[in-house]
Amino acid sequence: MLSILITPSALAGPGEANGTVTYVVDGDTICIQIQGHDTRIGNITVRLADIDCPEINTNEGPSCRNYAYRKLNGSSITLDLDDKTGKDSMGRWVAVLFLPEQDGTLVNFNRMLVDSKHACILDFRNNEFDPLSWWNGTHPSEACKTESNKNDSDDCADAYNSKCSDGPIVGNAATARYHHPCCPHSRDMNLSDVVWFMSSEDAIDQGYLPCEVCCLQ
Repeated sequence: MLSILITPSALAGPGEANGTVTYVVDGDTICIQIQGHDTRIGNITVRLADIDCPEINTNEGPSCRNYAYRKLNGSSITLDLDDKTGKDSMGRWVAVLFLPEQDGTLVNFNRMLVDSKHACILDFRNNEFDPLSWWNGTHPSEACKTESNKNDSDDCADAYNSKCSDGPIVGNAATARYHHPCCPHSRDMNLSDVVWFMSSEDAIDQGYLPCEVCCLQ
């Protein structure tokens, strides 16, 4: 598998990576075509840092995803990528996403999701970001969760009983199997083998077979 290479010299702030949003998975998971890279390696999946949006199969999930879609889909964006751990346990790049205004000002989209009540703050300690800094040290207390209450592996735990065709699918390039994101087998794969698909049909079209544990219908 090919992977995107971000050099240390690029890890300096909001403008360290620029690209175009190609797909909005849900409120806090975005697919981006990075500019200046071969198209085979420039497509990355980004998990917006230190916020948590409702899962797509909840009552609030579709409206949150629609908000992100309206703001982001097809838009040119810039990223501040986490240079502490880089990716989360599901192989997604962790980042703060910025939308440029007409005057060139960069607007923090992670904060926009919280301010619009489509997300809450969830401050993971394993990345470089401090969400308090987005509000100059203050923010609504009701917008907070603690890491002890939720972590990476909880991101879709409530959705585990949904069918594999109901949302984004994670594939294992080493086994050519696709899994529900919360399947135990998806947690065990090497990050270099992680491939994200928009649906089970997409995975099947690429030659992947369903997991025999989580994708039984």
